[in-house]
Amino acid sequence: MDSASIPRRTLRVIFGGSRVAIAHRKFVSAVVLLTAAALAGCSAQPGTAAVINGTKITEGELDDATLEYVGLTGQEAQPSVVLNTLLAAEIFPSIAAEYGLALSDEQVTERLQEQAALQGTDIPADGYSEAFIDLGHYLFSSIEAQARPDAAAIFQEFTTAMAEADIEVNPRYGQVGEDGIIAPSDKDWLATPEAAPGTTPEAAPGATPGQG
Repeated sequence: MDSASIPRRTLRVIFGGSRVAIAHRKFVSAVVLLTAAALAGCSAQPGTAAVINGTKITEGELDDATLEYVGLTGQEAQPSVVLNTLLAAEIFPSIAAEYGLALSDEQVTERLQEQAALQGTDIPADGYSEAFIDLGHYLFSSIEAQARPDAAAIFQEFTTAMAEADIEVNPRYGQVGEDGIIAPSDKDWLATPEAAPGTTPEAAPGATPGQG
């Protein structure tokens, strides 16, 4: 697959999970209803979305990645879906590099810009955030990996690495399963933004590559 012309459906499949409508294509910050006691059980302190193998993903980085994903694709995404992808982005690129699929930040940025041109969407005035470039590393390397004859081995290694990773998630975003994937919480700890006029919540098809 030509990574410079990724269909919108493929982008939805890479992210997987369900989606909620975001009014006027702006990410509405979630309203926190957690108490201090609820947060105390996780090393991810306020301001932290998750920690994977000692690497922190902040809520600011999550917000940036979500905004830029929506801006690039025109598709809404739940924070937990984007957070799952950011966690995967901490694991998959290094595995992909072992198979000759390493990309530089400059290459990822160029591909994101090419994708924006094809989608007819704007590139952020200050450029893409580090978090979204990290996400791009996962996006593009996983697409390339799927086209390889040894794809099964690559994704098996990734699946094992995710299951073995030390992951802690701020409980507002859900709980981590044994497979290293976040399952959104059924508690009403996040305020769901109202849908923009003429839009309705919709489930996106597919799942994270190699996970389904």
